[in-house]
Amino acid sequence: MKVRFILFGILIVLGVQNATAFDSVRKDVKGAEQDSVKASIDYLNYFLSRKGHWFPQSYEMEHRMRGLIHYLEDEKVDSLMKYLSDYQANQQRYFFRTPDNVEDSLSVPGYTAYPEVQEQLKRIDRSVRGSIIKKQIPVPEQLLENIDDRANVLSQEESYRLLGTEYVSIPDSLASFGALPDSVMTSPDDFRRLQRMDSTKRALLEDARQEYNQLVIKNFVDSISDAYREEYIKQYSLKVQREFSDSIRYKNYRLLSNYNEQVIVQVNDSIDSSLRILKNYINAEQLSFWFHNSAQDSVQVMLSNSYPGQSRLFVKNEQNDSLGIRIQSLDRNSVRMLIDDGVTLTRFSQRQKKDISFEPLRIPSSLDKVDKRFNVITPWVLGSDINFGFTQTYLSNWKKGGKSALATLLVIKGFANYTSEKTTWENSIEMRNGWLKPADDGIQKNDDKFEFITRYGIQAYKKWYYSAEIDFETQLFRGYDYPDRTTVLSGFLSPAKTLIKLGMDYKPKKELSVFISPLTLKSVFVKDTARIDQTNYGVAENKRRFREPGLNMDIAYKKNITTDISWQTKYKMFLNYGALNKYDVDWENTFNFQLSNYINMQALIHLLYDDNVTFPTSRVDAEGNTIYKAKWQFKEFITIGFTYKLNKPIYKRERLN
Repeated sequence: MKVRFILFGILIVLGVQNATAFDSVRKDVKGAEQDSVKASIDYLNYFLSRKGHWFPQSYEMEHRMRGLIHYLEDEKVDSLMKYLSDYQANQQRYFFRTPDNVEDSLSVPGYTAYPEVQEQLKRIDRSVRGSIIKKQIPVPEQLLENIDDRANVLSQEESYRLLGTEYVSIPDSLASFGALPDSVMTSPDDFRRLQRMDSTKRALLEDARQEYNQLVIKNFVDSISDAYREEYIKQYSLKVQREFSDSIRYKNYRLLSNYNEQVIVQVNDSIDSSLRILKNYINAEQLSFWFHNSAQDSVQVMLSNSYPGQSRLFVKNEQNDSLGIRIQSLDRNSVRMLIDDGVTLTRFSQRQKKDISFEPLRIPSSLDKVDKRFNVITPWVLGSDINFGFTQTYLSNWKKGGKSALATLLVIKGFANYTSEKTTWENSIEMRNGWLKPADDGIQKNDDKFEFITRYGIQAYKKWYYSAEIDFETQLFRGYDYPDRTTVLSGFLSPAKTLIKLGMDYKPKKELSVFISPLTLKSVFVKDTARIDQTNYGVAENKRRFREPGLNMDIAYKKNITTDISWQTKYKMFLNYGALNKYDVDWENTFNFQLSNYINMQALIHLLYDDNVTFPTSRVDAEGNTIYKAKWQFKEFITIGFTYKLNKPIYKRERLN
């Protein structure tokens, strides 16, 4: 076959159009398959959105999985499919979860919750105390050394202190007898008689003193022995309780680990199945491929891995000679072009080109007077306030008493606020952390707070805004009932309080905001129910979370008293719709005294009342159980330390005309 004038002279314009995946799928795809694809996408999105504390085993795999779901936005679909296929071939996990994040831990068979652990610890304490005979505990001899010097015994000169007490019985004639002047003694017989009375009185007092001292020493020894034996029993009971608590924690962790491993296997199997469904769906999906000739004729070829096909197109030269071309689809990425046999072609001869000159573009002089003007605005303002305070006290031979101590306090506040003509978006974060080191004890936490608030508002009328807010608050570190370091009172996300609010925000001026949200949902979550008693925060024994609707009001106000003294107050109140006599109050007042550019003094007064947080009282109910009651909580800090502030507006250009 001669291919001389047309094969390279034919103008073939190839246009590739990638239609959307679901619009170009074959019409015979069953509705059930479409439902399985939708269910698989929803299932994968659940884990990709970090719900349930699930985290990816490989972040690269996570990125490719997101690309599979949104593959129309990703040009490298084939490389994505190859990566996922290789990942599946290696039988690697897609997602994992740590045992501590098992949300349904209380429903795991054999799991021991905190209230049950505390009840068993009480039984152990009673059992230990009932099984030990207190008097049989030997007392170390070192504790009983130098008893005479340590006990409050009487010396011979102090015997008279026993007169008139129950420890001595002396006749009235001797009790009133004392030293007499020489004028009383008129004869030797009087002297001898008085001498005998004095000796008798001294002998009686000495006998009484010795008996009294023996009794004092015996009571002193008994008190030391009793205190030692009581402390011995207490420490032994605590040792047995710690061993039991450790065994329960180990057992709970083992149960959660096994349970979590089973869930991980099931979840990853389901994810693998969902990925296969999506991959098969993509492999079966067709792409349209269009061929155009110079006569504007066109033909469509459907590219698919599962449904190969072919089409035919005629191309023509300038002499209107036709050449048939068959176009075959091999897969989604390749085609084959076959030219009809028995066709003789003649090559086109090249023609002389004609140069075309273009006039230069001239801009009308009237356009020179157009003036473009811009205005610089600052919709975003970023800022932070960092304070670090340090307090140290050292005492040695201080007569008035006291203890050496070391304390630190770190406060970090940041904000990112957006303001436009009709909308506002305010974001703030606050981290507060303080530690105390007494001289005779370990490090103790005395302040810990993490709070994130985001509020979005749309202007309703003048200074009123329709607003929605999310307020999340927790702590970062564990808190104990110091000096007891075995009883955990709080921890990260234990508890965690979230308020979701919808209402109106009134801003009469920049320094004041009054936010009233009649639609508020309060949620309290306790993550670690193995170490922390969730009932202390209003959560039921068999639950990890509780929710309640209510009315919320927030008041925020700032005031510069002088150039170096400022006051900021934040007042929050929540009223429960379920029980109108239950309410929460959170009121913070911060006074800032700027001593220099980088040194300041801060005074914080924090009042807190939460009806769901209760404390034990001295009263008991009819069954003998301790009555718990909500109380006002008070905290006060005064610190002097380093401060650093940042206020950075983000500039933006706005066209005026």
